[in-house]
Amino acid sequence: MPISYANRFQQPDAVAAYEADEYAADSYASRIWQLERPVLEQILKKLRRENPGPLRLLDFACGTGRVLAVLEPLVDEAEGIDISGNMVAVAQAKCPKAWLRVGDILARPDLLGKNYDVISSFRFLLNAEPEMRRRVLCQLRTVVREPGGLLLVNIHGNSRSLRHPAILWRRWRERTEQKNTMLNEMSPAEARQLLAACGFEIVHQFGFGIMPPTLYRTPLRRIAHAVDKMFAGENGWSSCSIDMLFVCRPC
Repeated sequence: MPISYANRFQQPDAVAAYEADEYAADSYASRIWQLERPVLEQILKKLRRENPGPLRLLDFACGTGRVLAVLEPLVDEAEGIDISGNMVAVAQAKCPKAWLRVGDILARPDLLGKNYDVISSFRFLLNAEPEMRRRVLCQLRTVVREPGGLLLVNIHGNSRSLRHPAILWRRWRERTEQKNTMLNEMSPAEARQLLAACGFEIVHQFGFGIMPPTLYRTPLRRIAHAVDKMFAGENGWSSCSIDMLFVCRPC
């Protein structure tokens, strides 16, 4: 039976592997993060210019603090929540000014504050079970500031991308095996439908990663990264990109 989202990163070795392997210096995920990070920074800087008051950030499912460490210096108050204490322990070292907590917001909604100007949530939606995705988004909807608050959420597996055939192959190949492999996907239309059902309107959609990730493990990785860099951003290719970043407002 596949490991649930709540249990996936409870063991220290799983957290260490995530840090060392998934985001290794020259990995596909790290290369895509190099393209995604400046976009996030510009979104926060623009929000700062438009809102002269203090900015409060919640990074939900903050993991080891990759996103929180980038956004923390751009806001006045930063908070992070994750269900894994081992993940939060790593994040605390990266984000010394943030208030970090461990827990399940569905079981303990008191873990959340109120009126966050920005809520970020990365690599959560696809990793979580479908019913949990909906319930969490609805819970986050109750604590984002109105009007003007933002939800920044990503999908790191677009079913309309060139990655999709490889995912189909892996599902078939592993159909009889009990592997802890994340092979979930979501299309842009499915993401929009989910977010709308939970009270969010997408106002911007960015895309990162056109080329199949397998190319990053070959001598063609520099060419693949150059192509991905060329087509990254808010443009007509975003719905074909493997990673999609949605900037949402409450509606």
